Amino acid sequence: MTPLTRTRLTRLAAAAAALTLAATLSPAPALAGSQSPPGAQKAAAPARTTDVMTRNLYLGAGLEDIVEALESGDQTEIVLAATATWGTVQASDPADRMAAIADEIVASNPAAVGLQEVTTWTTYPRDPVTGALGAPTVAYDFLELLLAALADRGVTYHEVAGATATNFTPPAPIPVLVGGVPSQAVSLTDRDVILRRDDVKAWNGRNGNFDTILKPPAFPLRIDRGWGSADLRTRLATLRFVNTHTEAFGPEIIRIGEITELFAAQQAVAAESGALPTVYVGDFNSAPGQGGYQTLAAQLGDAWTATQGTADGFTCCQDADLTNATSVLDERIDLVMIGDGVTATRSHLTGTTPVDLPGDTRWASDHAGVVARIVID
Repeated sequence: MTPLTRTRLTRLAAAAAALTLAATLSPAPALAGSQSPPGAQKAAAPARTTDVMTRNLYLGAGLEDIVEALESGDQTEIVLAATATWGTVQASDPADRMAAIADEIVASNPAAVGLQEVTTWTTYPRDPVTGALGAPTVAYDFLELLLAALADRGVTYHEVAGATATNFTPPAPIPVLVGGVPSQAVSLTDRDVILRRDDVKAWNGRNGNFDTILKPPAFPLRIDRGWGSADLRTRLATLRFVNTHTEAFGPEIIRIGEITELFAAQQAVAAESGALPTVYVGDFNSAPGQGGYQTLAAQLGDAWTATQGTADGFTCCQDADLTNATSVLDERIDLVMIGDGVTATRSHLTGTTPVDLPGDTRWASDHAGVVARIVID
């Protein structure tokens, strides 16, 4: 999400006077085998070394205008906002953006990738008089586009079954103007997906949604967030891989609550399936020094700081239309966090330069990606 989106929606939520949390927060449970956060070490067992990645694909547009229009209840304003937003999504060249991200994945060759904002945009023909909708057509499925682009490059990745979290979607398709007439409607679904490389085995796929969510009074859109996890084996290394996208808007206490729930969910997985060395990746929407990050760092090591020290490592966020000529990344909120039994030996960012797309140059996403090389001790 762009800084503008985050700022405006945070202000909107504050103006609503009272954010309510859907769960009572409690201290984060200690993870199985958790001790002090691990640091960087030299890899002693190359066969147990692997690379992991986190990548936010970006919805294709900021949603602040639609949300404010929905909150106003003005139907004309809603249609105009949705039309502008849908135009921005189309102009963002989703297929070519996913191809650019496929190039990043091919270059980094991670065993597993945690993806956020894996969006499906769907359109419906709409009777402008009655508002009746026709059969849906998938306009853009980011996952399908990304996997196809990888296959075109001779690389095969698979969605890990059972580890996909479905987050927010509008309660109903929103009308948009075509030729000045509201003859179409648009809807989106946001997901978090784990990909595994073809030679990596995966099992024990799990997913869930958080009870702690942004719920301003009379808010028109339920904003769910969630997580997915799976057990992976790459050669001799076996690990648990967790992917999440915590709330972008509202106060930090929401992100603290969601991360607390994430730890509790993984504690339950460990109790049922046995503890494994665990890697957490995702767009946490919380930077070093903030409460959500501190909740993570109390139990996990940060692969970036373990390998890059005080280097900025900014990952968020480019302009909503992705056309800014120079990078405006100024927050490090996309993270690879490592538990006991895992060390990090190197890390780098992807998506830090704009890409040449047909007709223009733009960023592949409003976020940068993070790749870390880890060793399972």
